[in-house]
Amino acid sequence: MIEASPPEDRSTAPDANPPLRSWRLGIVIGSLCLGIFLLGLDQNIIGVAIPRITTEFRSLNDIAWYGSAYLLTITAFQPFFGSLYRYFNAKPVYLVSLVLFEAGSVICASAIKSDILIFGRAFLGFGAAGLLQGALAIIGYVVRLDKVPLFQGVVVSSLGISVSIGPVLGGVLTDRVSWRWCFWINVPVGVFVVIAVLFFVNIKPSSTQVNHHLPLREKLKHMDAVGTVLFLGAVVSLLLVLQWGGQIYPWNDSRCIGLLVGFVSITAVFGFWEWKQGDSAIIPFRILKKRSIHMGALVLFALGMSSLTYAYYLPIYFQSAQGVSTTQSGVRFIALVLPQIVGLVIVGAIVTQWGYYVPYMILGVIITSIGAGLLTTIGVTTPTVRWAAYMVINGLGIGMAQQLPYTAVQAVLSPIDVPIGNAIAVFSYQLGGALGVAIGQNLLLSKLKITVPRNTDAVTPQAVIAVGAAGLGHLAPNVEVLAALRLAYAEALRDPLILALAAALLAFPFSCAMERLNIKRVAEKRQQMQDTIEDKDDI
Repeated sequence: MIEASPPEDRSTAPDANPPLRSWRLGIVIGSLCLGIFLLGLDQNIIGVAIPRITTEFRSLNDIAWYGSAYLLTITAFQPFFGSLYRYFNAKPVYLVSLVLFEAGSVICASAIKSDILIFGRAFLGFGAAGLLQGALAIIGYVVRLDKVPLFQGVVVSSLGISVSIGPVLGGVLTDRVSWRWCFWINVPVGVFVVIAVLFFVNIKPSSTQVNHHLPLREKLKHMDAVGTVLFLGAVVSLLLVLQWGGQIYPWNDSRCIGLLVGFVSITAVFGFWEWKQGDSAIIPFRILKKRSIHMGALVLFALGMSSLTYAYYLPIYFQSAQGVSTTQSGVRFIALVLPQIVGLVIVGAIVTQWGYYVPYMILGVIITSIGAGLLTTIGVTTPTVRWAAYMVINGLGIGMAQQLPYTAVQAVLSPIDVPIGNAIAVFSYQLGGALGVAIGQNLLLSKLKITVPRNTDAVTPQAVIAVGAAGLGHLAPNVEVLAALRLAYAEALRDPLILALAAALLAFPFSCAMERLNIKRVAEKRQQMQDTIEDKDDI
């Protein structure tokens, strides 16, 4: 294997943040896991509560906004938080992000009408945009570079756990207490995370982060407010047209055409503006042009599209095609999530020991693609042993591959640029997931209009769509019609599953194009440079 030369490290002084050890490290990593768990929980817990919310607020027309408002802000503000982590200390930025997340949760939990809930979801997404980046940044400060893959795997695995628990917990809270507790539950856990980070994370100013020493006025000048607004406009236009096109409005409607034209135009202006801004841009081209950064971002974009498509549409398969309850579908989803967690932790440990990470990324993409291909074959009568085995294969591959682009960020960038690299990586994953969910919804609803008449004429496709995935039992007049509707749903769901397969396959060429670095050797070189500087200081 040919090993690329590690990047030049622009640090000029020893690190002022010695690695944490023992119980202090355990508390910090545990609190970061809880923060990421809340992030994933909020993305997955709301789905099962939406029918009850629309009934209480009489807001069926707002149903798309409960998800879109959150996805818009959490995706669009990733580069903004990347700039904050680049120019300010990671600890207070992370705490502010978490407090905003908690405030959004309180707004949602106490909403008295639909408009307030939508605003709360958008506000909550704004705060959530900084949580994963902050956790990755803090890990980079509190552990040695060669230990980063292991602890990143541990923290990122919390997302997988929340994907499994979210629908189950949301169903239980909505049925037994109130849908509002899907948001109130964030508050006590968030308070604990704030206290743990406040007292146990101590990030001192370091000369490896020269941007942190700039005057406040200079930092604000480098925040690129114009770029942030342009970026937000482009992402909003793209996600809205994918949400509306072909469903709420025809694709040839002036609103859809205007959004597409707006997306292309704003993206072009944004690219020109970022080029003119140079190193002050929210996405500096100097960083983005590094091979492992843009290829890693494309890997995460594809894996995000694939994995979040499964997160949304496999539960629909269980509840509609196989007719199980919300709680049962959450339990079944463990077949995908548990292997994902195992893959994350084991590969993180192996990379920490061996140093090479690209081979495991490629292998993980291959495995998840095999599982994705097998999942396109499931139907109404697929036995448990088959769909569970397919999910295990897919989850193991995703777990092996999805954390390693974050490891590449640590390996190819100097400490001063790592926050921007993390922002690009997290944004790519979120954008891929948001597009996957939006495109998958379009594919599913469009296909239902074909498969329902093909299987039965007792009910209309519009009626099937209106009652939702869990309402087929109430809509069907008899057992025969119910069986036909389940078959129609299974056929329609194949299109989103094919989308997930295509996204997984798309990740393969990008993973092969990553630079072949050894993170242990990069860490050793940086340690040698640090020791040399310390020796000179002693002289």
